[in-house]
Amino acid sequence: MSKYLIALDDGHGMQTAGKRTPPIQELNNRIIHENEFNRAVVNYLSSELKRCGVDTLLVAPTDVDTSLSARTNLANSKKVDLYISIHYNAFDGSFGGKNPSGLSVHCYPGSSKSRKLAECVHKYLKQGTKQIDRGIVESNFHVLRETKMPAILSENGFMDNKSEAMLMIDEEFRKEVAREHAKGICDYLGVEYTEEEKEETIYRVQVGAYSNQNNANKVRERLKLLGYNAIVVASKQ
Repeated sequence: MSKYLIALDDGHGMQTAGKRTPPIQELNNRIIHENEFNRAVVNYLSSELKRCGVDTLLVAPTDVDTSLSARTNLANSKKVDLYISIHYNAFDGSFGGKNPSGLSVHCYPGSSKSRKLAECVHKYLKQGTKQIDRGIVESNFHVLRETKMPAILSENGFMDNKSEAMLMIDEEFRKEVAREHAKGICDYLGVEYTEEEKEETIYRVQVGAYSNQNNANKVRERLKLLGYNAIVVASKQ
């Protein structure tokens, strides 16, 4: 059993009013819901943390818009160690106007532990995909105010900025954001971050295929005389 339990909150449900991009012409007027991004990042983040030996609790595990109080009450009842809420920001709901962009990490005013957690995560977020850094912001959000443990809420871009809206469905960006959060959380907890193991790719060179094994053996011996470590492998057609 892990020493730590982290609450992960995928901010809003699929049908929450207003939490979506304007129609994106380049994607045949597709509308991207904020929860599509939030949910994907939370799932990746959960895997990242579990690989590092840290347990997770999903406080809104379905697509339904779980109430804020239900989320924080669950986290408090389970006595989790940290509360992480993943979001995507918005300005005016259109791709026109000021069209702001950028990332930010929010913590409750005056909470030194939450501030420290925000600093740890922010350090990695600002090193990732080039975005405007809006810094660490003290905010009186429910999930920051009503939690009994250090808590942060990250805004990872703006849904009504077209370039950042497109990032919401970029799988590599989702994984990157999850990885950056995981590294910051591990730093805060004093846990070693474990990189994902990469599958090794093996490349083979075949110089011939024979129905008679003696012919295959003769070619192998000739290759060995030339200094190659040749082998014969039998397979069905």
